[in-house]
Amino acid sequence: MAKALIAAFGREGLTYVRNCQESSMEVRVLDCIDVYHRQMSLWYGNLLLHSAGRRHDVRTVVAREQFDVAVVQEDEDFVRTALITQSLREAGVGTIFVVTSDPGRRMMYRRCGAHRIVAAKSENEAWEIIAGYLPAVATA
Repeated sequence: MAKALIAAFGREGLTYVRNCQESSMEVRVLDCIDVYHRQMSLWYGNLLLHSAGRRHDVRTVVAREQFDVAVVQEDEDFVRTALITQSLREAGVGTIFVVTSDPGRRMMYRRCGAHRIVAAKSENEAWEIIAGYLPAVATA
């Protein structure tokens, strides 16, 4: 069973989690930003993967889990999104998808370690694109 990590701090994360579960993936949700912790605890409960917000802590916690794939939804702070992407790459996540509404940021996310950048206006549109790549990243 493939392991998926979701790094999304808004409602779009709920869609990604549901879709990963429906795709028979083991899924966890990254919880590394204090201001979102309470809401994420209510939404995801025991699916949360807790980490302090420092890059070293995120890398350490994520590396232990050995994720096959990660979906990173661009936050209003795109620099934070880039740092999370970089941390996941350094942690050895197999394939990292970054979802952005701004196609002009593709190169920045690629330089930070994203394998695929999905330019989409909604999480449903993004998932349609991501789902097309999932058979290639699923483990046997």
